[in-house]
Amino acid sequence: ERANGTNTGGAGAASSSVPAVGRNQPCPCGSGKKYKFCHGAVR
Repeated sequence: ERANGTNTGGAGAASSSVPAVGRNQPCPCGSGKKYKFCHGAVR
């Protein structure tokens, strides 16, 4: 992954409808919460 610059950080197959976002960035759903506490929460 790192050789060609496409390292996804081990996120695996991401859904095409969800943009790549860091866990500490605001969630793209518009809730205002951090991604890790919203849609990025580990269940």
